[in-house]
Amino acid sequence: MKSVSTNKLSTIIILLFSLILLGNTKIHSSPNDINIVDTYGQLSVSGNRIVNQHGDPVALRGMSLYWSQWIGKYYNYDCIKWLRDDWKCTVVRAAMAVESGGYLNNPAVEKAKIEAVADACIDLGIYVIIDWHDHNAHLHQAQAVSFFKQMAEEYGEYPNVLYEIYNEPLQISWPNLVKPYSQAVTDSIRTIDPDNIVLVGSPTWSQDVDVASLSPLTGSNIAYTLHFYAATHKQSIRNKALTALNNGVALFVSEFGTCEASGSGAINATELNLWYKLMDDNIISWCNWSIADINETSAALLPGASATGNWPTNKISQSGTIIRSRLNSLNGPIFSPIEDQNQAVLRPSSIHQFPNPVQSTAQFQFQLLTPQIVRLEIYNLLGQKVTTLLNSPFQLGTYTLAFDLNNLPSGTYFYCFQTAESVEMKRLQIVR
Repeated sequence: MKSVSTNKLSTIIILLFSLILLGNTKIHSSPNDINIVDTYGQLSVSGNRIVNQHGDPVALRGMSLYWSQWIGKYYNYDCIKWLRDDWKCTVVRAAMAVESGGYLNNPAVEKAKIEAVADACIDLGIYVIIDWHDHNAHLHQAQAVSFFKQMAEEYGEYPNVLYEIYNEPLQISWPNLVKPYSQAVTDSIRTIDPDNIVLVGSPTWSQDVDVASLSPLTGSNIAYTLHFYAATHKQSIRNKALTALNNGVALFVSEFGTCEASGSGAINATELNLWYKLMDDNIISWCNWSIADINETSAALLPGASATGNWPTNKISQSGTIIRSRLNSLNGPIFSPIEDQNQAVLRPSSIHQFPNPVQSTAQFQFQLLTPQIVRLEIYNLLGQKVTTLLNSPFQLGTYTLAFDLNNLPSGTYFYCFQTAESVEMKRLQIVR
């Protein structure tokens, strides 16, 4: 089987980098698999519901990652793939920390973590929430505007993305502080991305959705985040949710816990079931807090759980076991027909790389359906090849290979994976 000729490959690379440099286009693989985003398509807000491409109400359900600066090890492709395949997540929330050593201090490092998750979700065909995880976002409006404009430029063309622009405002004024900030950030996103949903927080840790619903933002495709912890937040907060829905705004529970608001304490199954009923009855999307392996009740994993998924049951916490079961029960029937259809589809060779961002050693995993020559090359942002990692024949099968990248300086690169069946280019971030 012949490989792509050198001249043809050069033409492809020049074209791809022209798109990247001129249009800031991101290059992702295009597998034949049907996926969740193919099924739901471009989401939008209609009345007090989030709806799919056909106008039917849908609820996304998944997991939130933990504060990125403290537990960043789960911000990688393999973890996201495991959350999709084993936990049946249709959405993952990437909680980019802003204060406390987060984006304000290390913008390149934290942004790269978000990009790694967003890129993974796009490749895997699920939705991703890009979350400005901040309790004082109104004090960081300029930085938030700059960040979300970058995200809209990079990801606005993909229907996978939702923007959560203010994680949890404290007990401050909606009309005087939170709303003006939220309107400014939303407007900045809309200059680039007119379609993808913006998720807006409200005062009192995103619980005052009733207050926000009385004076909502202007614009389309806006929903309001509601956060709760079942052992602390009970009927009074559910009443706020019902008031907001009756006032005509859409809600998205982008963070909830099974326990107390501290993240600890006992799980309150009774209140959790009442919250489940509210969300199910009103087709409200949700993400559980959180994929973390710390000694907190809300953490879905136990200390030492692998960074790349494949978690055995003895590494999943009580809360994680409850949520994983719920996700499989509700989302499993959504995935089943998609998985059945994909089993009948012959897929071309494909690749992914981890960890991303990488410090020194990068691992590449690829699958071949037939024996063929594999070329793997690294390019810089100018489209110049900086190194060839592979140019060798392989038999059919799945391979995981490690390469030392210490000779490359920190920065953004693209790796080009070429077989007889396809050419894929994906971003590689080196951070030291």
